[in-house]
Amino acid sequence: MTVKEALVAELRRMGHYTKGDQVPPCAILWPDPEAQWAEAIAAVRDAVPELFILGPFQPDQRTGPAVWLRCVEARTVEVRPPAGTIPIFYLPRVSRQDLRAAEDCPAEWLPLVELQFRGAVWAHVNGRDWTPYAFLVSQEGGLGLDVARDEATDEALRRALPVLLEERVEGLHGQKLASPQFNELLAPDLPRKLLGWMNDPKQERQRVSASEWKAFCEQCQGEYQFRPDKDGELKAAELLGHREAGWPQVWQRFAEAPQRYPGVVKLLERITPTTTGQLTFNEEPWPHYTDAAERELEAAFRALAGQPRATAVQAVQQLEQKHARRRGWVWNELGRSPLAAALEPLVELAQRTASPLAGESADALAQRYCEDGWRTDAAAIAAMAFAREPGKESAISAVVRALYFPWLEESARNLQHLSVSSPLTPRGSCVNGPSGRVVLFADGLRMDLARQLQDELNRAGCAADLQWDWTVCPSVTPTAKPFVSPVRELLTGAAPDAEFSTAFSGDGKSKLWTQDRFEEALGAMEIQVLRVGSLGDPTRKGWLETGAIDKHGHNEGWKLAALVSQEIAALRALIQSLLAHGWREIEVVTDHGWLTLPGDFPKAEMPKFLTEHRWGRCAMMTEQAHTELPVRPWHWNPLVRVASPFGVAAFKAGLSYGHGGISAQEMVVPRLMVRSTGAAPEDARIAKVQWSGLRCRITVEGNAKGLTADLRSRPASAESSLQESETPGPKAFGNDGTVSIFAKDSAEGSAAVAVLLRPDGTVFHTQLTTIGGTA
Repeated sequence: MTVKEALVAELRRMGHYTKGDQVPPCAILWPDPEAQWAEAIAAVRDAVPELFILGPFQPDQRTGPAVWLRCVEARTVEVRPPAGTIPIFYLPRVSRQDLRAAEDCPAEWLPLVELQFRGAVWAHVNGRDWTPYAFLVSQEGGLGLDVARDEATDEALRRALPVLLEERVEGLHGQKLASPQFNELLAPDLPRKLLGWMNDPKQERQRVSASEWKAFCEQCQGEYQFRPDKDGELKAAELLGHREAGWPQVWQRFAEAPQRYPGVVKLLERITPTTTGQLTFNEEPWPHYTDAAERELEAAFRALAGQPRATAVQAVQQLEQKHARRRGWVWNELGRSPLAAALEPLVELAQRTASPLAGESADALAQRYCEDGWRTDAAAIAAMAFAREPGKESAISAVVRALYFPWLEESARNLQHLSVSSPLTPRGSCVNGPSGRVVLFADGLRMDLARQLQDELNRAGCAADLQWDWTVCPSVTPTAKPFVSPVRELLTGAAPDAEFSTAFSGDGKSKLWTQDRFEEALGAMEIQVLRVGSLGDPTRKGWLETGAIDKHGHNEGWKLAALVSQEIAALRALIQSLLAHGWREIEVVTDHGWLTLPGDFPKAEMPKFLTEHRWGRCAMMTEQAHTELPVRPWHWNPLVRVASPFGVAAFKAGLSYGHGGISAQEMVVPRLMVRSTGAAPEDARIAKVQWSGLRCRITVEGNAKGLTADLRSRPASAESSLQESETPGPKAFGNDGTVSIFAKDSAEGSAAVAVLLRPDGTVFHTQLTTIGGTA
């Protein structure tokens, strides 16, 4: 389907009705207040015989004034829509609001006013008139394309619209459309036209005239010594792969956006390249060689299962020398080289596992882990994240385990040895901070993930400072989460059968920790409990829980590696929303880290009669039990002893993810303090919000220089703007410190927030209001 066909389908869809229950609309009105569709309307008119245009009286062009369009609708003039169709009236320079405001509507348009009640108006679900940009990007009634939003792109889109209408929608998906792409439509280069034909020869031939087809074939003959009409698409694919004469230029165009040409990929798969008579043979263009190389690499990875680390390191280095170049091939961008891509973090993992974590004290080891050692875990996670296909899982897991397990095992044993004489004592202060700070509890935010989150926040313009601390023993949620909460001074250890849980103490009684009791205690301390999507009052104190890292680990095992990037992205977005909402500081805390290892942890033996209960990486010992394993006191009751396995073993078989033991990954936790760097005049505030119908006038008090305003249903979400505007986005204040914003008529009577925005787009001040009402 072309863009024009999709547009016509949407226009005609407005005429759908339920027979027996409804009558058909008398006409479909297409308002276009800025005449943005005008340059392309002739091409649409040629494809839609029921389309008529408001304009000068030219019946042969199906154009005429409003009164003539009424006659067309009544079918009382000679030029009329075909039988069985509903007329479509294109209305340049007319908006839906013009027709609705009948008392202010220009006299020459008045004959059209009544049609909006008997007919249908083609408009977006938000009530706005359709623009070409909106139609291209909207997921609701539009094409859902990715189009840049800038002045150059808008201008290029306007110029290219007549040509864009002939483009296939499928070919536009999967790429970022901006001014270069639209300009290219107006002056198309031959390589792009050739690739378009190769991608779908039959359809491309049908969509051009005989003269255009002849010209295209002659161009190809002149530039590439190839005729599409005589040689065919398979010959084109062969020439493309060998990249002789002018074909390297065509390949370069293909490599820029290979997702756009799936048909070309299929053609290349059908070609057996010729190698005779060639001094050198380039394997890159042929998918067969990439597929064969991936199979070879998979076998090499599998062969490393159970091999010593030194053997794995040597093999990975040799494989990198052979396969690294394939990461720059087009097939890697198309996802056909996951093992070659995985080699990059595997090489780093091989280098970083040369020496285990060590130090003269436990604190020294932890410091080295936080400064650089976490990068080893990050490399392992990055490599494991490529194991998304069933056939690739065992191959990647084999080489990761060969490299990673010895380093994890020795590093953990080093910390376990040091912990005998160097206690792992948390030194962090209570998280009950000042007003304006929200404590964000991110479950299972290990140090390597926190470092990546810190980098993303700093790149986004936030000030993120990361410190480290020890968590408590054992590093499991029932014990460690209460410790990093504001209520920890109210807690004590629960009975042994509660499995490492805490209890609230007071009045001589103890109540087991529950989420309800926890939130009740927070309320008594005047700390508001926030929910994702409801970000609270930023002038008070707050507590917010988020994250599913630990949940993914327990459910997916080591395969959580493929999910951590989206968890980090979600955390970053939430922190930015909190800052935009007005919180001055976000303190990110977590309860524990974790270990994960492909192929499962070694099994550690622990007789059941020696324990009150056993978890994967820790066990609560009975009062008289004796063991040679590392034993530490439970944080909430020093008389209770907690045992953990040596190294990275587990008390339960079949585990590839766990926490509760003694290792840097489990015990060293981040404390991340994030502050906004967005500057704004400190004395600026929204002083007044006044309504006149749907027109909102916002007055700012103080220095408004550089500030903008918007009306939103959710303060931090620009997508929730309630403006009725062809040029959406925050509006700048005038010299008098005021700005006027028109709200959507569909939002009348609903609650809204007037927001004052810094130059960087973060929210500086807010005021609640009601659309069309009194603030």
